Amino acid sequence: MKLSRSIFSLLLCLLITGLASCGPDASEINTSGLEKLKQKDLDGAFEDFSKAIEKDPSFAEAYLNRGFVYGNRGELQDALADFNKAIELDSNYLEAYFNRGFIYGYFEEYKKSDADFSKVIEINPGDSEAYINRALIRSRMGDSEGETDDLKQAARLGDPGAQHWLKEHDIAWE
Repeated sequence: MKLSRSIFSLLLCLLITGLASCGPDASEINTSGLEKLKQKDLDGAFEDFSKAIEKDPSFAEAYLNRGFVYGNRGELQDALADFNKAIELDSNYLEAYFNRGFIYGYFEEYKKSDADFSKVIEINPGDSEAYINRALIRSRMGDSEGETDDLKQAARLGDPGAQHWLKEHDIAWE
């Protein structure tokens, strides 16, 4: 009799574990959220990203995506919290640093914004947008030399806006 109770307990445990893992995984739920985001269904996307996080709290991409929805809703403190969490989970998450850099810039926390865009450049030195954004932040910080250096690098990377601005100001970049 004890053997059959043990088997029953084991089967019950397997059944409960199996039911808990049924359904789409966090990645699939996140993908559904991205599709909803493309359709501009922010509420549906938010719900899916939150479900993905609930399913797998270590899934950095879902925090990034939910942070993006928060940002689009104007809920910038919540967006910042999600970008922070994404970075905590993946210290080289380029998109999280990029988005967080925007928010810090909006809050006029220019040193933090500069640090985030610098991290993006460290991870991907060919990211001309990061140079452009860091140039804007450095301009707001009163660092005209840093601004110009970043615009030159963006121009070297082929950014037409940076090239045009430098040309208008008679600044060589090549």
